[in-house]
This record gives sequence, structure tokens and C-alpha cells, in this order.
Amino acid sequence: MDLNSTALASLVRTELVPLDGVTKFSPNRRFATVYSEGSPADTVYFLDSGLVKVHKRGDEGKEIILQILWSGMLFGEQALTGEGLREVSAEILQEGAIYVIPCDLFQHFCDGKPQLWRMISEMIIGRKKALEKKIELLCLRDVEYRILYYMAELAETFGLKMDGQEYSIPLSQGELASMVGATRETTSTTLNALARRGLLRLGRRQLILPSLDHVRAAAVDRSARMAARV
Repeated sequence: MDLNSTALASLVRTELVPLDGVTKFSPNRRFATVYSEGSPADTVYFLDSGLVKVHKRGDEGKEIILQILWSGMLFGEQALTGEGLREVSAEILQEGAIYVIPCDLFQHFCDGKPQLWRMISEMIIGRKKALEKKIELLCLRDVEYRILYYMAELAETFGLKMDGQEYSIPLSQGELASMVGATRETTSTTLNALARRGLLRLGRRQLILPSLDHVRAAAVDRSARMAARV
């Protein structure tokens, strides 16, 4: 997390979470619903531990993961932007603890701390840039590059650092497919090809990267080779 995100998480944990009206939600299973598309946008959430996916599902059930959230992050910010109903859904990826904050309580708290509104504005701008990057990747990059890009990004943000340079990313192949906007079959084929090159190992609901630097270098190489074909 950057300094702004760390400061925001610290402020929320120490001063906002203890207030009357804030409730704790501790889902004990994967895929438990935090909120659904079309539900009222009247609360903000603070993820104290665990992982949450924010996603959109199409008419035929195809899902695209728009964002994965980890410990210390606020979400459900649509409640602060005047949206009556939520346009996306949020589900548990890894069990943890979530605090549910009524929108009026959150706004009142922020009004007493002007620096908090600045932090939240920067958070929203950052998420907008991340969505713009996702659109760019979906439109201009192939599946292999997208997988390499997101594996590096996810390892840096919430991956578990293991021995030496190894990182473990707690996602299934299907969840990664939803993240990169590819079919489960194409994602599996690409991951197996990358595994044969020694860039990753496949585990049960996890992707293990022996070297983050090698993954980054492979992404740069893939980008250069695609550009050379144009």
C-alpha cells in the first residue's frame, strides 16, 4: 500500500471503526455476498482482513473481476457519489473481517477531518485509473501479456512472500481468468505454457511465482515481440 492508503487505513481503524453504528461482518466462507448489483448504495465498507472481489456479471453468467481488495481498503464508495443503487457486486475471496459503516455516519466523520476527503478523492482517482488500465489491456494486449501483468501486480499488492524471491497469489485459475477477461480454457492453456517456462507453479487455488523479476521481464519481452509484429 502507498503512504496515502496506509494513512487512510490507520485513520479508519483507530477513529472510525470504534464509533457507535459501525457493525462487524465476519463471513466464514468463500463467495459469501457482501453486496449485490442493484442493492441500495447506503453503506461504506472497510476490509480489516481477508480478500474481496468486486465484479460484474453478464446476462449469460460470464463474470469479470474489476478489482480485488485486501486488508486496509475501503470499498463500496458508490454510496459517497450519490448512486442510489450499486452497479457492481462484491464477494468474499478469502475469509476475514469487514466493518459496515452507514453512509451518513461516514460522511459526518469525514466532514470533521478535511484531510480524509482528500485521501478518499485520491483513492477514487486511483481506482478510476486502474479501470482505465484494465480497458487498455483488454483492448490492446493479448491474454499472455495480461496474465503476466496481473500476476506481477497481484504479487506486489497482496501476494504472500515465501522463501527467497517466491510469491504465492491466493487465486484459482478461474478467478484469474475473470481478472484478465479470458475464458477458463485459454487461461489454463496459457498458465501451463508459462509454467513450462519456469515462470510459475500451479497449486490448489494459488499461483506461485519463483521470481517476480522474471515475470516482469517476461511481460516486457512479450510486449516487445507483439509490437514487432505490427
